[in-house]
Amino acid sequence: DLVLKVAPFCLEEVEKLGDRTTVMSFLKVLTQDKQTLRTMMQKNITALAFERIRDRHDELPVVESMSEISGVTAVLIASEYLSNKYGGKGVMLGGISGVTPTEVIIIGAGTAGEYAARAALGLGAEVMVFDNSVHRLRKFQSLLGQRLQTSVYHPQVLHKALRSADVLIGAIQIEDLRPWYHITEDMVKKMKKGSVLIDLSIDRGGCIETMECRDLQDPVYEKHGVIHFAAWNLPSRVARTASIALSNVFTPLVQELADQGGLDTMLRTNPGLTHGVYIYKGILTNET
Repeated sequence: DLVLKVAPFCLEEVEKLGDRTTVMSFLKVLTQDKQTLRTMMQKNITALAFERIRDRHDELPVVESMSEISGVTAVLIASEYLSNKYGGKGVMLGGISGVTPTEVIIIGAGTAGEYAARAALGLGAEVMVFDNSVHRLRKFQSLLGQRLQTSVYHPQVLHKALRSADVLIGAIQIEDLRPWYHITEDMVKKMKKGSVLIDLSIDRGGCIETMECRDLQDPVYEKHGVIHFAAWNLPSRVARTASIALSNVFTPLVQELADQGGLDTMLRTNPGLTHGVYIYKGILTNET
């Protein structure tokens, strides 16, 4: 009656589902196949997207927990690709006595940005965070302290920071699918050779123009002398931690589903859950 799955359903899997099944998974709307959605509709399936479900605090619990993991993992990956082992320029992410610390730029002051900043600061790097909201930046600064530099997207400040950056992490929570890049190809061309780029919003189109969405099996390529790490599903690198984090969200949700006697009743009483519905009993309910 209810199937939970991490990755989006593919056509072959949907064909095996029974009529009127309820499914929950990531939707990953950019790569979603029309025929898969049509088959779901023909089978009168009700489908919910993990990344759109909201909790009682109007937050996105799955996105938040995965963003925490992605933020920390991004810094660890950047550290790997700055080292000699993966053909990097052979510098340590962070700093030691007598050696200038590496510079990390984070685009977006959300949850992923916060945890990436925490990890980078913990290793001793110099961190600068850009966001278009002064309120978010102020909150960020008060959480993480004065060692952190913050700025709005001022072109001159951004260009100057990028020219000396060793690591750039895109951590913007993209709400729509407009192709609007915070970091253009021209900006990437002016970055230092051997610097590392990671875009955590690549599954929603990304915020760095030179990024292309790739799988974890083949995530890295070089462009304009800059290393691009472009996999979308970073929590898969720490699958046990990610599984427990997901279970923390879905165990109480499924229990509540049972207590209330089914999804229909729960959708009436839980408006946050309705945000996640993109097909309801075969009817498409999400415009995007």
